[in-house]
Amino acid sequence: MQKLLNSHAPPVALLVAITAVAALACDPGSNETTGPLPTSGRVFKGTSSTPGTAGAPGAAGADSGPGVTPVEMFGQLSVEGPQLLGEDGKPVQLRGPSSMWLNWESDGYAESFQALEWMRDHWSLSVIRAAMGVEPAGAYLSDPDIALAQVTTIVENAIEAGVYVIIDWHDHTAHEHEDQAVEFFAEMARRYGEYPNVLYETFNEPQQVSWGVDVKPYHEAVVASIRRHDPDNIVILGTPSWSQLVDDAAIDPVKGTNLMYTLHFYACDHTSQSRALRAMQRGAAIFVTEWGATKADGGVEGDLCLDNARQWTDWMRTFGVSWTAWKLDNCSDLSCYFPSSGAPIDGGWTDAHLSGHGPFVRDRMRE
Repeated sequence: MQKLLNSHAPPVALLVAITAVAALACDPGSNETTGPLPTSGRVFKGTSSTPGTAGAPGAAGADSGPGVTPVEMFGQLSVEGPQLLGEDGKPVQLRGPSSMWLNWESDGYAESFQALEWMRDHWSLSVIRAAMGVEPAGAYLSDPDIALAQVTTIVENAIEAGVYVIIDWHDHTAHEHEDQAVEFFAEMARRYGEYPNVLYETFNEPQQVSWGVDVKPYHEAVVASIRRHDPDNIVILGTPSWSQLVDDAAIDPVKGTNLMYTLHFYACDHTSQSRALRAMQRGAAIFVTEWGATKADGGVEGDLCLDNARQWTDWMRTFGVSWTAWKLDNCSDLSCYFPSSGAPIDGGWTDAHLSGHGPFVRDRMRE
């Protein structure tokens, strides 16, 4: 980031916030939004104090301290209005990577315990998202044993490493697989509900379907199955139009405690935060479980849009919105952190190992 020419100029994050709120105020639908917006949250700083070959690691801050893990720092998470809180009642912002669709993640970056520890210590990772594919060949519906083994490996690695983990039902038509999702999340809650590390994401990206008719009833059924075994861990609820219409969900929210709503963005195609601001002013807590500095195809085509991505990440920092960035994998897509070959599985990554928006995500994770 360039130095500000005027030392009294407001920081970029504040300018983004002011612009976004001003845009919201001009929006014809904004007269329905009256509640307070969340404030910036504490972030975890990496535990390593020894510079590595990838550059200076995230410095251990006064809140964390050497050897303190994210879960030791923040404890049992909860939601109050639009804010994610730590066990001490203070705002928290989680940051980390999302896996690739696990059924297509053949090399095992997301399943490496050593890589997870290394990102915690050197990239200030506090959360990882396990994107368990559901529909495609080789995913959960056709090969549940393999899918469960992948997810449980990531969850148990996260528990051992002291970081948070999102169990993601990575499905675009989850409302058509409600029975299977209810069974899956009940089992996950039975196994892991006692651990404060675990968050559940029940519907990755609903497409062009109705919130009230299709998506909300599905969430109600799945949340009920989780709550029978886990009364308090966070549940993140997907929203229509590829998890864009968070404001529609906020008008007619799912009843319950410790619920958040999913927002996804890809910086080349999504440029406005006004829907998220409306949702938060209606009292909805937002978690950006997937984003990229690319086009919405994940960077198959086009270039990086780093200026827009910087505005988004500044905005998330200003309002304490937690995030996981797509995708911890090696491929030719610009949203892959690593090129198709050459990056070790277990961490120790230098700038030379990173590609696409990988360097940007790393820097935003540990800033």
